[in-house]
Amino acid sequence: MDMTAIPTLRTYRLTLRPLGEADHAALHALAHDDAVGRFMHEGNPPSMADITARVAGSLRQWAQRGYGMMGVADAEGFVGRLGLFHPPGPADPLLVYALARRGWGRGYAIEGGRAFLQWFRETHGTMPILAQIDPRNDGSARVAARLGGRRTGTTSRAGQTLDVWTFSA
Repeated sequence: MDMTAIPTLRTYRLTLRPLGEADHAALHALAHDDAVGRFMHEGNPPSMADITARVAGSLRQWAQRGYGMMGVADAEGFVGRLGLFHPPGPADPLLVYALARRGWGRGYAIEGGRAFLQWFRETHGTMPILAQIDPRNDGSARVAARLGGRRTGTTSRAGQTLDVWTFSA
């Protein structure tokens, strides 16, 4: 995929940019932090081979759909991932964000989410975007609400009941 087709988005404090091989170790560490992963319900923590496959899958999604996951960096470097994951089939895309603990409580998910959703609206127009949030994850629910989402139901994933949030992006 032509990496120039993936935008770089900048906010006051953050850079959202294409994920790449240089992010593999940081993504692996993020996924293996129990505090970060406790509400993610993505299965067992991924191996480095899984991380490589996930990044490649994200790049394919960018090539096929014109959107996907992005790396999030602050002044200190990589702090997480944020963007849209589009499950196979006719499902709506899912807004997904995961930040390293050093980024918690700083408003990064809201700041990055706003920039991403604004870019998405400007380039793709209006379409349903969902998020699936563990009902015990008050922080992510607050982020979703601040990004304009509203709780619209529940779904089941990996044996867990998750709240479904809908965004008017």
